[in-house]
Amino acid sequence: MVDDELLTKAAQCITGGDFLGAMDIFQTVMDNHSDSPVGFHGWAEAAMFEIQENGNIDDSGNDRFNEGQIQSFLKKATKMEPENPEYLAAFANALIEFDRVPMAIREFQRLHELGQASEENDVSFHLYEAARLLIDSIDVKTNFDRSHDFARKYVRTAIEFSLLGLGFSSAEEAMEYMTSDE
Repeated sequence: MVDDELLTKAAQCITGGDFLGAMDIFQTVMDNHSDSPVGFHGWAEAAMFEIQENGNIDDSGNDRFNEGQIQSFLKKATKMEPENPEYLAAFANALIEFDRVPMAIREFQRLHELGQASEENDVSFHLYEAARLLIDSIDVKTNFDRSHDFARKYVRTAIEFSLLGLGFSSAEEAMEYMTSDE
């Protein structure tokens, strides 16, 4: 079992902006508890925070962190605990960040299915966030040209995710409200 005190220290590092310190702690967790998804997920999340805050390019122009390793750790956490919506959402979000949009969409669809399978797993926030990230990715990739083929391919999916994130069971249900005269 992973030491709660160690996880608290890692959380404090993240809250204080010491993402590298958190990564070191999560590395210790992985070394001591390789059968637990907590270390893999935490390390990858801290690495993502570090990249978002300080970039991923070093002074020589090389990546500071290997995106494949981050993706691998997040995927490993989801495989170890497939019913955990936080792990699945983090994996899918990273895929969008790393411009692996089709893979991310498949993972978000799995997340939606997970939410439908059990009322214990409220995934609406994650789907709404997925829509925002997907639209951001589309806009950056197409220079805000929604007529671009890439945009035309994925904007509909982003809209569906946003509607599911708002609590509608489907885009069709949401459209019923849009076309209602009341």
